[in-house]
Amino acid sequence: MTPRRTEGAYPTQFDWAIYADATLAGLAQLIPIPFVDSLIEEYFRRRMPVAIARRNQRPIHAEAVQALNAGRWTWRTVGQGCLLLPFRLLLDFLLRFVRKIVYVLTIKKAVDALNIYWQRAFLLDHMIRMGHLREPAQIVTAVGAMEQVLAQANKSPLRQLARQLIYAPLRIARAVWRVWRGRSDQTLEQTRSQMARAWGSFGNYFAALAQRYDETYLSMTAATTAAMTAEKMPPIERNTPVASS
Repeated sequence: MTPRRTEGAYPTQFDWAIYADATLAGLAQLIPIPFVDSLIEEYFRRRMPVAIARRNQRPIHAEAVQALNAGRWTWRTVGQGCLLLPFRLLLDFLLRFVRKIVYVLTIKKAVDALNIYWQRAFLLDHMIRMGHLREPAQIVTAVGAMEQVLAQANKSPLRQLARQLIYAPLRIARAVWRVWRGRSDQTLEQTRSQMARAWGSFGNYFAALAQRYDETYLSMTAATTAAMTAEKMPPIERNTPVASS
């Protein structure tokens, strides 16, 4: 069993190169245009694994990128189910339109997204440092462990910072739009500075998050190994009684 680490063993310092795409994916919820918000969110979300691996100068297997982005919205999935597609699009449009009108729901969704995306970026950075996304044999377990930890991470101190960042939703939405189109934006620079100033207070939380991932990963690895060993064991032969003459 891996020994328990102290907080200092986990790199928890702020690095914009690691958290940039996560921040932009979360803030994309504020764009008041149905479908466009999802398109931009997915664009930045899909960039996260490769960008974080490049920042660490560590390899990441193509299967890991595919597994991390599996089951998400793509143009290909829009084309599936042609008979029900018009009804699905209409329903989705109406729900998104209502969400854009209802200011409080929009803010809450953006806060929820930032909270999860920041933690996802941290765990991706940790997984890449540990080499868990380098070999195909480890990828499924690593991604499963991350998703299991994130499913229990809805409440965190990061939510308070997320609320502070969303001080002008439309202004931030325009900033995300500009960055998506390859332009720089002063609003995003202010967001970056605000995150950098507050990030040091989350060290304990991120260390605990990494520890939970490590424990989950080891538990899942042990379960997988035990299952594989059981499959390889030969069946127990029973002694057949010899018929007496």
